[in-house]
Amino acid sequence: MGTVSEAFRLVETGGDPRQHPTLTGNTLRYLDLDYRLLQRQVKEELQLEKSNVASSDTASRTRGFESASIEERARTVLIELEMLMRDHGSDVSIPSGKVRARNRSVLSNPLYRQEILTILATSILRCRRPLLNTQAIIRSLRALQDPATLITFIIANQPAEFTPTIEALLDTDDPYNNSKAILLRLCKLGEHKIWSIRQRLIDRAVFPNLAIELTIEHCHDEICFMNRILRGQPEWLTNGMDPMTKSSLTSIIEFVFSSLNDELTSERPDHVAVNRLLRILAGMIGLMGLSLSAEQLEISLGVLEMAPVEPSTVDVKICLLLMSASQLLKYSQHRVERVLHNLIKSRESARVLYLLVWFQQQQLLKIDDFASKSLSMTIVVPRAGLMELSTLFSALFSNEELATCALQIGRPNPISSSTTDSLAGSISAGSTPATPILFPPPQLTTNVDDPELRSTANFLVGYLLQQDVFHKSGIDVRSWVMEQIQASTSPLDANMIHLLRAYTSAIARSKHVTRIPEHEVRTVFSDPCEDLTPPKVLLVLYMLMNNDASTANLGSKYDAGLLEHIQIRKVILYVQNHDGGTAFQAVQPMFLKLVNSQFPELFDVTTLLLEEGLITSSRTATMAQGDSSNSNTDRDPQLHVDSKGVRALVEPHIKAIVNHISNPDAAIKGYHVFQRLPQRELEIMAREIVQASLPSLLDPRSDPAVMEAFKNTWDRLNSVMPHELWAMTIHALLPQSQESLGSMMHRRQASSTPSTPQQQQEQQQEQRLLRQDIQQRVPSQLQIQRMYHTFEWFVQDPLLLFKVDFRVFRTPIVFRLFVQILGAVMVGSRHWFRKQFHASQAIGQGPPARGPGPAQRRQFKEANLSAMLYIQDSTLIQLMLEACQAGPEDVRMITSEHAVGLETRVNNSGRARREGNGAKAALMAGMTKDGGTAIPDATAGVSDVLKEIRVVTFNFLHQLFIDHKIFPKLVHFQGYALDLVPITVAGIDSIHVCLDFLQEILFASPPVSTLSSSVSGSSSDGVGAGARAVGADGVSPQVFALRLAAQLCERFPLQNTMQMAVDLILPRMQSLLVSTGFAREVLESAVVLAKAFPSLAGDIVDMVRGKTVIY
Repeated sequence: MGTVSEAFRLVETGGDPRQHPTLTGNTLRYLDLDYRLLQRQVKEELQLEKSNVASSDTASRTRGFESASIEERARTVLIELEMLMRDHGSDVSIPSGKVRARNRSVLSNPLYRQEILTILATSILRCRRPLLNTQAIIRSLRALQDPATLITFIIANQPAEFTPTIEALLDTDDPYNNSKAILLRLCKLGEHKIWSIRQRLIDRAVFPNLAIELTIEHCHDEICFMNRILRGQPEWLTNGMDPMTKSSLTSIIEFVFSSLNDELTSERPDHVAVNRLLRILAGMIGLMGLSLSAEQLEISLGVLEMAPVEPSTVDVKICLLLMSASQLLKYSQHRVERVLHNLIKSRESARVLYLLVWFQQQQLLKIDDFASKSLSMTIVVPRAGLMELSTLFSALFSNEELATCALQIGRPNPISSSTTDSLAGSISAGSTPATPILFPPPQLTTNVDDPELRSTANFLVGYLLQQDVFHKSGIDVRSWVMEQIQASTSPLDANMIHLLRAYTSAIARSKHVTRIPEHEVRTVFSDPCEDLTPPKVLLVLYMLMNNDASTANLGSKYDAGLLEHIQIRKVILYVQNHDGGTAFQAVQPMFLKLVNSQFPELFDVTTLLLEEGLITSSRTATMAQGDSSNSNTDRDPQLHVDSKGVRALVEPHIKAIVNHISNPDAAIKGYHVFQRLPQRELEIMAREIVQASLPSLLDPRSDPAVMEAFKNTWDRLNSVMPHELWAMTIHALLPQSQESLGSMMHRRQASSTPSTPQQQQEQQQEQRLLRQDIQQRVPSQLQIQRMYHTFEWFVQDPLLLFKVDFRVFRTPIVFRLFVQILGAVMVGSRHWFRKQFHASQAIGQGPPARGPGPAQRRQFKEANLSAMLYIQDSTLIQLMLEACQAGPEDVRMITSEHAVGLETRVNNSGRARREGNGAKAALMAGMTKDGGTAIPDATAGVSDVLKEIRVVTFNFLHQLFIDHKIFPKLVHFQGYALDLVPITVAGIDSIHVCLDFLQEILFASPPVSTLSSSVSGSSSDGVGAGARAVGADGVSPQVFALRLAAQLCERFPLQNTMQMAVDLILPRMQSLLVSTGFAREVLESAVVLAKAFPSLAGDIVDMVRGKTVIY
């Protein structure tokens, strides 16, 4: 090989091999041959053989090779080579039979190997333009036995073919199983190219044993090589590992332990080198399942025990411990325990705590992921060692040690062993302290520069809270949690939510884990008008979660007034809109769910739609201002003023609002200025704006444009501070010298209709009892003026809302605000009472006794609660309906045309009766030409203000009836004024639900039998005097039900309602007409029914005549 190598180097550098001193004798003679002539002769001979003109087999050529001349020998080799190329030049898949035939050819004869090498080399070198394709020759020679020598000799004299040959050997399959031998010979031929050859082996993941052999014998970089291989493609070494590869890897393992021992005995160990060595060792043990000797185990434990613990080596140390856990525990368990204690007391204790979590949750795949990430390779930790290590972890660490180490994650000063020992010594074994230990001390701050480490601490502390580790150790984490909240940034860490959930749950079940004190929360929210930040949002989220989890522990709940002070609605907007809604995307669904469960009144559809409109208007104004900022600065959508200048700016506008009647334009301008104030300044001025606007806007002389400007300002405030704004509005609307709705209604009822002395006495008694009840439930007017109502007060007693000035119910814009507040209060009241009920049930009930007693009592109490809420809501609805009744001040002057028409209808009715046309004529005379009834229209002659009030009221009731299907049934079973029935049926779209229980309300009680005879002193008109004492409006429930049924038929004249009229209404009408004194009211209902179904007019007439109508 020396000659060949020298020739290779000489030719590669441009020398002439004929001048080389070793190339003498036969070599020089072969160089002098005419190879072009030989090539032509070879082609001619092969052509003759193909035509069967001449033939010569391989055996005869082999026997004549020894005695042949130089020219004949060269021609024989070329013939063999040409035949070989013809059979295998393009197809390398050679059947085994042909391979054996090639072994008997001249080219495979070892006796002539040197001669053949010379002929092949000189035949290629002799021609400046080779007649033979070198790569085709090499591919063909691979079919021979032991072709490495021939191929190497050719490459030695053709250096340009070195790289293509290497690529060809690596890119194709190896059907002859000789690629490795050829590559090894080529590597020895060109030692300066070994590094590139090894890199090609690594890139293509082939011949691992050759790569290891090159590394050990030539490259001498075993550590770097193994570190790189194990990081990227460890399966290259482990899949189908042959004995030679195992032997090579064993040599590398020995080298690794030798290097580790050197670092272990060094005074200044190189931790970077230790990290590399441990990674190789852990990877090889895990991938190949190596068994370590006692000496190797001793070195491994010595490296794991190296002090101080270097953070950069913690992960690979844990991986080595995981991979060889079974062997290390058998060798020395107490030393393994010492290693774990040292690791959990270091700065990197989070790794050990994570292992504890994964062991307890049986998440072995996460341990595999941790090892693969730390070692930068895909690896599976041996399961036998994991089971033994899991058992060790469960009994090794105390609760105090785990809690203390978890709280120290991310802290500037790691916990020392003396601190842990003193803390553990202060707590007796198997017991918890009577008072919780506050940890950490307040002066210890979190390392906020490492959000990843803070996230890890959040997860681990949350998990230990779930496992009651802090409860058992008696360590309180409230200060630590508060610090973590204050250190939070956006976007929020998902593990922070996990921590808050675990913390609030622990508060509810442990006396050692306490909530964050209210005074600390109030300190953070000392100014509710300040801009919100992620820590404030998290603090609100924590309080909501705490209140949601502390159903049974009322002492751990935060006061509702505190949450109102924080302005929950403002926080919702911040969560939804901050950073385009992405900052709190992970927490937004849970946040909205908690707010909806504790403050359902905030999710009013009207408020949300108005809020969306405000946002759209603000964006439009901002875009318009951006387009015209250079030309017009007076239209800035928001005034930018400092806090000191706000008072001077708004003072003139407050005065203008107070004097809005005399100068409405100035008041409108003032409202526009308030709407353009920054959010913080507008919240500060909210109380003054409301107090300056109300109740002066209740004056009938108020300009509608001023009232609309006030409403727009009110809507903007309502989007951020609804609870406070609702309380401000109702407080400002409380009557000063005007009458409230209740007193107005009682005064109206007392003066609207004539009464007998007995009725007056009963009415006075009823009013006196009602006043006593109101005085017991509601504070006096003087007390109201001295106190400030909060939203919580209204939730506990919604009837307080109806103490407002009666003018509210005749001022449409203000009434809309009142209805909006009423809807929120009704929702909040139902929620508040049910929450209090469930809390009392959770606290008041002890262990369940035997038998059905407690269950029955609980069911009874729940039924009572529902009944109470139904009564309360139906009472509020009744009050709203009373507000729709027309009083003397609501009736317009009747025009002369309307008066003439009314007189004509009355005269026609009287003339029909006198002419004896019968009841049918009288009935039809009571109807107009277009079908209108003679019943006075409830909407005729009333003011437009009352009509608008009724529209608002009926829309509100319509939504209530849809949301609560029982409300229409309750209200109509209670009944209300008969003159409201036509307008309620016409104005409430969902009134059709009354058809479902119409039969039930018609036959709810038997007809009242001739009440006029049982009451002394009947009324002067003789109709219904005694019966009016039965119902709330002076009529019996049956008469009210009959009027309701008739009006429903009039509005919904369908086939099923007509059948209902035939089957139910007419029989009931006949019985009421005969057995009660409500003839006039029944006849009025009959007129309505006849208008609805003219085809039933004859039946109605017969019924009026007293005939029995059979259907």
